[in-house]
Amino acid sequence: MTSPCHRCSEEQQDILARMLNIFDTQPAEELPRLTRITRTFFQVQGVVISLVNNNRQWFLSNANFPRQEPAIEFSFCVHTVNANAPLVIPDTLLDERFATNPMVTDANPIRFHASYPLRSSLGTPLGALCLYHHQPRAFSDEEMQQLSDLAFIVQTVLHKVEMQAREAIARERLYQSDYVNQQIFSRAAIGLAVVAPDKRPLKFNHAFCDMLGYDEETLLTLPVDNVVHPEDMPKLISDHDLLMSSNLLESTQQRRYIRADGSELWAQVSISVLYNPDGGKFGLLLALTDLSDQKASEQRLRCLSQELEHRVEQRTAELRQSHQFIQDITDHIPAMISCISPDNVLVFANRHLRKLIGHEHDTLYQRDIHEIFRPQELALFLPRLEESRQKRHPASFEHVLDMPDGQLITFHTELVPADTPELGTYILSTDITHLTVLRDQLAFEANHDHLTGLPNRRAVISYLNRQAGKKRRGALALLFFDINNFKHYNDQFGHDFGDRVIKTFARLLRQNTRSYDFIGRLAGDEFLMVIHEQRNLANEIRAITQKLKAKIEKPITIRQQTITLSASVGRAILPQGAPLNANELIRQADTAMYQAKRRHISPPEAAE
Repeated sequence: MTSPCHRCSEEQQDILARMLNIFDTQPAEELPRLTRITRTFFQVQGVVISLVNNNRQWFLSNANFPRQEPAIEFSFCVHTVNANAPLVIPDTLLDERFATNPMVTDANPIRFHASYPLRSSLGTPLGALCLYHHQPRAFSDEEMQQLSDLAFIVQTVLHKVEMQAREAIARERLYQSDYVNQQIFSRAAIGLAVVAPDKRPLKFNHAFCDMLGYDEETLLTLPVDNVVHPEDMPKLISDHDLLMSSNLLESTQQRRYIRADGSELWAQVSISVLYNPDGGKFGLLLALTDLSDQKASEQRLRCLSQELEHRVEQRTAELRQSHQFIQDITDHIPAMISCISPDNVLVFANRHLRKLIGHEHDTLYQRDIHEIFRPQELALFLPRLEESRQKRHPASFEHVLDMPDGQLITFHTELVPADTPELGTYILSTDITHLTVLRDQLAFEANHDHLTGLPNRRAVISYLNRQAGKKRRGALALLFFDINNFKHYNDQFGHDFGDRVIKTFARLLRQNTRSYDFIGRLAGDEFLMVIHEQRNLANEIRAITQKLKAKIEKPITIRQQTITLSASVGRAILPQGAPLNANELIRQADTAMYQAKRRHISPPEAAE
């Protein structure tokens, strides 16, 4: 035996239950008549009109069928319902689906079955019109057509009851929907109102009433212009008429209402068209959102904005006055003063700076410095500016600029980051060209002999100390020169003559000294020469002294006096890497010079 498996939708089960309830309370007289007619017509033992759901089978009408409603798994007609098609079993014992069915194998067996599906108005099978007989028999096509006709008549009765069931379901759903909608309308947090096409109010919810301070009964009786601001009435009327007469479905606007206490209520009003089931316009639904807090905030914001504008104008005027004051002061300071923002925009420049770069009559404010300064100036200036910004520390440096007119001007520039980085960096540049010349002159005079122009004792010792500080220093020699018989020249011919002798000797030294060696005047007629080893220091000393001796001991004429100069030379040798003490090295060379002078004692030669 094959057990049937039938499945109904929830909606179908609900309809079946309601139909059975209707049949219980309002029995259909037609069904018993139809079952008797069918039994007589087909000459069968029994006829049943049944309905089937997922769990069981009901007999709506039974004509001489000697059994109770069978369990669903033993039902014949459930096969018809499942297939939604007629079913004929000429001999149940020969059909494997039913051969072992208890209703076939018991003492009062069913040996023949024929059934036709009974469908709902939507074509869904609800049950079947079933024929049963205790003997096998044939069932012709003509008989099946006749069974179909009788099933159609039964369906007509079922459809009437089905319609009642569906109407009951629709009423319940409508009631439930209406009940829910009423709660939604009543309990909505926003104000809701329904208005008829003639502008009469039909209904208000609690939120709407609370917004305006009226109860619903009062609001329904008040004229519209009692609760809507007079200035908004024309717009209300035009929008209402437009929505009721056009294809527009909704509209949104801000509108003012008058509360019961006379105060004003600003509301955002969303208006939607409501339709009847037939498509006609029922009226309008108004949804109000209270904008009181928003409007109050907007008013406060406007007041704050106005106050802020006033303060900004006042502060701007003060800043403009302060800026002009600073501009007037800095324009008369003999220096270039400016301020550059973190993004390299010139935010201030005094007149001297503008004049220097050829923009005396332009403000130059809020312009990128790359548009103002030349590349060579930016290359010098920007790295130091960036370093000062990063370290948040003032910086100063001296630099020489080649001006457009060809002048070379030396500046001392100071960079001072503002206390607040966003304000930028203040820059002060002062022309120190004359000071630099004076400083260089003083430095030269402090380190050079004014008579010969050679480095003086201070410069000589400083030079030797620098050599001492070098890590990789080669061997060197210090030659100490002393002009022989200089006192004689000075006493016999005068100090001016002696000065000329000194200058002549210095010139001869300078002309015959290698570029990488060093000469200086120690004092009086004493001179020093530092010789740096190139290949062989001894050979280099010998070559230099021989060359100098040949140049110095040639007769020369000074103020019509022809003389032959000579000099005593002492030397001190310092090997490579040996520690260098300037004073000790000079002392050694001086001692060697005096030893040489004692060996060279000769009267001065002079031609008349």
